[in-house]
Amino acid sequence: MIHILTALDKGRLFTLQAYHTRQELIQLRRDRTFLCPACEAPVVLKVGTTKIPHFAHLQQFSCTPGSEPETPLHLLGKSRLASFFQDKNIPVHVECYLPQIKQRPDLLAKKSAIEIQCSKLPLEQVVKRSQGYAKIGLHAIWIRGTKCVPAPGLGLVQIRPFERAMFRSRPLHPHLLQFNPNHSLFIYYSNLFYVQGNRWIAKVSLLPVKEQVFPFAVPKKLTKAEYVQAISLMRIENNKHIRSQLFAKNRMRNPFWRLSYELRLDKEAIPEIFGLPLAGGHLFLEHPLIWQMKAALMIESGKPVETLLTERLVKIASSGIDMRTPLQVLSAYETIYRNGHSECFSEVMDISYHLLAKAWEN
Repeated sequence: MIHILTALDKGRLFTLQAYHTRQELIQLRRDRTFLCPACEAPVVLKVGTTKIPHFAHLQQFSCTPGSEPETPLHLLGKSRLASFFQDKNIPVHVECYLPQIKQRPDLLAKKSAIEIQCSKLPLEQVVKRSQGYAKIGLHAIWIRGTKCVPAPGLGLVQIRPFERAMFRSRPLHPHLLQFNPNHSLFIYYSNLFYVQGNRWIAKVSLLPVKEQVFPFAVPKKLTKAEYVQAISLMRIENNKHIRSQLFAKNRMRNPFWRLSYELRLDKEAIPEIFGLPLAGGHLFLEHPLIWQMKAALMIESGKPVETLLTERLVKIASSGIDMRTPLQVLSAYETIYRNGHSECFSEVMDISYHLLAKAWEN
């Protein structure tokens, strides 16, 4: 059964609002007949005690646009965010059906199609919907709906592939925007450093809805002290990866063993210049130790670091990415490696933080 917050009432859109009282809604249910804006099938106004008030399709009808299962969290998220825009006197349309692309964003505000995603979704669907909005001149904003409130600060977080497709802002320093409707709280995962699999290092920030702006606030870069903390967290992850590789069986095909041999490194004492958290490092789908060791091998062999891209020697996060962006990251690491290879680690940190700050300026 499909649940929505907006329905047709005698040809006009009617959206359920927070100010509607229970008695008003019960009276509306008695007096009026509502239709789905997308398929024009009859819908029933539900005024229960568990979920927030909503319209539900009758079971004998189906509606394909936006037909994924609805949850109380999703309904509440749409309602709370609609109120956020209304409080700021920003025109907003809830569940506005777009016949040109047969899509129905949760909210439409100015030129932004806002999707509040509370359940798992295939990565391809996120990309397809975003492309659909772009076709008609709309900017897609994905917000991950959540029941959790993580502790603020730097730490390890889990980000799955479909959530990665929801990243906002610039390629070198994206962030994931989340919303907890139960607490009316925006949650930012920013300053993202990819580790491996679904593991990331991120700065978690909390922003009450009353302090949010639109366009939505953008996180700030890490301070030097925070970057030192990120390096410490990454060092722990690097050591875990190294220990796991010491027991690898097929060492000839194992990237860590092969690179360690070619770079003449002690496998149990890998220099700290490898595995640094760098802006844009998430563009490589490999552990930071591995892609940075590959870059070092190119440098030591007298080859340009872009060879890793032209000969596909590293795994790139997306096939559609502009290759100039990962090249920027490789070039930044080359600068660190050439200038900090023989220096103490504090010098390496200074260089890498300077390049991190520079990436935020561009």
